[in-house]
Amino acid sequence: MNRKWAKKFKEAGIKIIFRAVTPTAENTREAIEAGVDVIIATGFDEGGTIPAKVIGTFAILPLIVDATDGKVPVVAAGGLVDKRTVRAAFDLGAEGVYAGTAFLATEESPLAENIKQDMLKYDANDLLMFRTPNSLYRSLPGELPEKLLEMDKQGKSVAEIWAAAGDYNCFLYVMHDGDLSRGIASFGLGISSIHSIDPVSVVVDRLNSGVIA
Repeated sequence: MNRKWAKKFKEAGIKIIFRAVTPTAENTREAIEAGVDVIIATGFDEGGTIPAKVIGTFAILPLIVDATDGKVPVVAAGGLVDKRTVRAAFDLGAEGVYAGTAFLATEESPLAENIKQDMLKYDANDLLMFRTPNSLYRSLPGELPEKLLEMDKQGKSVAEIWAAAGDYNCFLYVMHDGDLSRGIASFGLGISSIHSIDPVSVVVDRLNSGVIA
């Protein structure tokens, strides 16, 4: 946590939400000392840039909650897509949830339509995972993701794998254009519990039902 910028934000009256790529008790305490207002505890279940430590959401969440010592609220991230997962997060001390994959599978999402339909065909067991400069990425099966996985198995360097992926353009080609021959479709493990493409309002109600249950 950059204390200089934290101080500037606080002096300007800006609330700070801190989300470490790989959350630990240490960086949580450092962030609190720097003056952050909210901590996001991200588990290995998430989509996008995956934490370097293979610690699931429901294992990292209570660790981070305990590390805050009640000083700031904790928001859970990773695999939270329905009533059950949200309720579990709140039972473990979360005071909010950070959802991504759940909202990609909505009618309003700009995600390519063929990728939305693919989300309904696959579950967590089907996702492919390979090394990247930041840590790891996972993707729906497809021509390029399968090539990247094979490169990883062959021991190719991270630089070689990422060059073959096309850098961050790999997300644009799939998430917007729907072309799995040119990019990767990154989702969290909560994909297993997504069975329909619904309006955002339905997804919000579904998540909220886990809070008020």
